[in-house]
Amino acid sequence: MGQHKAQMQLYSTFYKRVYNACYRVLYDSLEAEDAMQESFLKAFSSLGDYKESVPFEAWLVRIGINTSIDKLRKKSLETVNLYENINYDVEDSDESDEWEQILDKVEQVKAAITRLPETSRLIINLYLIEGYDHEEISEILNIAPGTVRIQYMRAKQKLLELI
Repeated sequence: MGQHKAQMQLYSTFYKRVYNACYRVLYDSLEAEDAMQESFLKAFSSLGDYKESVPFEAWLVRIGINTSIDKLRKKSLETVNLYENINYDVEDSDESDEWEQILDKVEQVKAAITRLPETSRLIINLYLIEGYDHEEISEILNIAPGTVRIQYMRAKQKLLELI
């Protein structure tokens, strides 16, 4: 009974964080909830593999992200064409914007992220929001670090175009 109680405590402590990470990958609340549940099941069955050198929350979130990515792969993840032309012409924003304009811009960016292709959205979220570097993302997605960098640049360009 003590193990079940401990698992419920871990779940109640971390479920929101894992759900949010899954949602940022999947952009579907039902899929994210499913991925979160799967992640906890995987974590509970793999507690013996947990290394204390990594914070538990980070380990759990990584399981959630990997589970979400696996769900995307099952839906035949589309990749960004690596041979598209890159254009970095972006207008400079006025640095004296008011707080409301900043918040409006944040909402525009969040809305634009949801309109990105799955791979672009995934890489932007892993890099900018989850804080993974290109090498870590390459391990997660099982692609070369150079490919991650190129896809990140293209995702960033596409995001700027959408904004």
